[in-house]
Amino acid sequence: MDFLTNSPELFPLVRGGGGFLVSIGLGILVGALGRSRRFRIVALIAGAALGVVVMAVGGVTKIIFEGIGYPEWWQWAVLGLAVLVEGYLVNLVVERNLDRDSRSFWMWMLFVVGAHFLVLTASHGVICGTLGLVCMANALVGLRSTRIPFRVFWAIDGVLKMGAGTTMIAVSYA
Repeated sequence: MDFLTNSPELFPLVRGGGGFLVSIGLGILVGALGRSRRFRIVALIAGAALGVVVMAVGGVTKIIFEGIGYPEWWQWAVLGLAVLVEGYLVNLVVERNLDRDSRSFWMWMLFVVGAHFLVLTASHGVICGTLGLVCMANALVGLRSTRIPFRVFWAIDGVLKMGAGTTMIAVSYA
């Protein structure tokens, strides 16, 4: 794991991003347990809200940057670009999938979120990029494996995000 040795100093957003991923991953995992779209969305929003709280508290207390320095301006710009790319891609999925309860809708949502992690590689490091590839692969398998309930792939996505987030946090303290 030598390539991760300087990761926190090169990518100071790694700790806060990891905290957000653990939170949103938990929301996704919990959402997979419910059968309704409403439950999935509420769990997803709760996980995202928790992630924002984690980053806000970490930012105010400076815990998320302690010992690793502060991000460069361009890393913040990459983060902003990734959010814009994700928003655009989510909009495309919403426009092209009218059935919001369909396998296609949810798997493409997971895919585009994974794609935005590829952009975040520049600001958050290789763990984030690897997560993007694995999440995209999971979503594509979920699109094709129609005999398996799509909630299984939703749960896998949550576990992947929690695992990557935990790893990002651990690496930031190593």
